Amino acid sequence: MSGYREALAALTRLERFGIRMGLEEMRAICAAFGHPERAAPVFHVGGTNGKGTTVAALAALGTAHGLRTGSYTSPHVLDFRERIRIDGEPVSEDAVGEAWSRVSASVRGNGLTYFEATTLMAFDHFARAGVELAVVEVGLGGRLDATNVVQPEVAVVTNVARDHEPQLGRELAGIAREKAGIFKPGVPALVGDAGPVEVRGVWVDAAAAAGARLLFFDDDVRLEVRAGEDEAVFDYASPGWHGAGLRLPMRGAHFAKDAALALRAWEVAGVRPLVEAAVREALAGVQPVGRAERWTVDGVPIVFDVAHNPVAVERLIATLPGGPGARTLLVLGFLADKDWREMLDRLAAAGRGWLCGLPDAPSDRRLTRPDLTRWPGMEWADTVAAGLDRARREAAGGAADQILVTGSFHTVEAGMRALGRTGPGVLYRPAALEPVR
Repeated sequence: MSGYREALAALTRLERFGIRMGLEEMRAICAAFGHPERAAPVFHVGGTNGKGTTVAALAALGTAHGLRTGSYTSPHVLDFRERIRIDGEPVSEDAVGEAWSRVSASVRGNGLTYFEATTLMAFDHFARAGVELAVVEVGLGGRLDATNVVQPEVAVVTNVARDHEPQLGRELAGIAREKAGIFKPGVPALVGDAGPVEVRGVWVDAAAAAGARLLFFDDDVRLEVRAGEDEAVFDYASPGWHGAGLRLPMRGAHFAKDAALALRAWEVAGVRPLVEAAVREALAGVQPVGRAERWTVDGVPIVFDVAHNPVAVERLIATLPGGPGARTLLVLGFLADKDWREMLDRLAAAGRGWLCGLPDAPSDRRLTRPDLTRWPGMEWADTVAAGLDRARREAAGGAADQILVTGSFHTVEAGMRALGRTGPGVLYRPAALEPVR
């Protein structure tokens, strides 16, 4: 336990180095550690939205098909251990402490950032644990991301939208070029949503320049989605495999598309043939933390979603239970460097509620209390916990059908912690509310 706390404290201190876009240090340190990133076949997953669900589905497919499978994702919502998993289980606290003890001297000596250090820890842990397959999520962009030292079986890009604009810019074509930086010679490159014509051209040019075989999901797969109350049911048909009535415990067509993209990536990589029973078993367990995660607290449904750009918000709104007629109370929190006004425009059209401060976010990214006259249904709350408490009180009095907590990873974390969930496997233990008068 103490080793775990020490590791987290040391990693937190590395945040002062910020974000470094470049691979020289990661390549050198991976070589010094005997190339742990090459210890197992890898799926490399980038894109703007849907990476977490695609990674979770791929990792579940690996486990269900009998492979010891590691997954590495970022950021975490509640607990650092969410980032590094084997067969769906978060890494233990002891394993985090041991991984840090192995890499710490090299991390400090080479001035690695937080993300570079955690990426090295994941690779090292997977190599030592003997994983037979690793699913690795890109942290930011792709071309210069620390994870781009891997040599994958397939490089997957889910889609492209505006996000991380200080690092990637606002032009979709430029963002796509950065994300296409994970394409590699001789490695199949699979794009989930090609985007507009000019972006599709970027994928084509980037694949040709890299010597990668380019595949577009929509060219090869027929996907039909039917939304259930708490799930997505879909039919999948590709040139090599088909499955009808596949069930994913996440409501929304975009989640079904993410899972279907994972199926196609699995086919393209050719690690093992898809087995229908294994596919159904894998998809049934896919529920990344904070992605359309629905809980009922004191009889009121609460939806948590980490959507933090306008496209993700639009998809979230379209899949809310109850549709446009549902009475939704909003508990929102945005980072100042995001398109928060556009997100708030879209969300405020779907309900009313509270825009909340995020005091635990980095100081240079906190949104200060804005003028809310443009959004008459919104009020300010100093914290997510305060906004959620107000929403729960109103909902307890019958004023709403559901509560939505969204806007950033920080928002979802704060909302979950306010209800007593502090880490993987910890159930909600909401504090009792005073009677509504």
